[in-house]
Amino acid sequence: MPFPLDEKFITAAEQQLGFTFPKKYKAKMQIENGGEFGISFSDEYEDGDDIEPWWLFSFQDTSDVKRTKRTMNHLIAENKTIREIEGFPENSIAIAYNHTGDYLLMRAEESLQLSEEIYLRRHEYSDFISLAANSIEDFLAQ
Repeated sequence: MPFPLDEKFITAAEQQLGFTFPKKYKAKMQIENGGEFGISFSDEYEDGDDIEPWWLFSFQDTSDVKRTKRTMNHLIAENKTIREIEGFPENSIAIAYNHTGDYLLMRAEESLQLSEEIYLRRHEYSDFISLAANSIEDFLAQ
């Protein structure tokens, strides 16, 4: 169950990761830190089952014991492991996963500012990363 997040935890993650998250993404995570949502990639499915479940990585929240436990698999810890995957793009941060090895990414071009755009990296096509949405709001509106 997602819960509100103090901005100081996002700032701490940005410092550790070396990237700055987009304003819309930070605002969403401050309201609900993490959570599950469905994405329709209808052109990828032939059987009509076009809603795919995804989970947003939460930011680590150490404000109390309950929140510390609920955010143990936080964005920083998960990205340390994910970035060891061969061919994972250096200028990217994984923000969500689907339990099959696929990730939704935010990418930075020439600065440390991550763009609003969300990219899809399927594990079976590790060299191919496609634009999936213009912002986190596009996914959550589905």
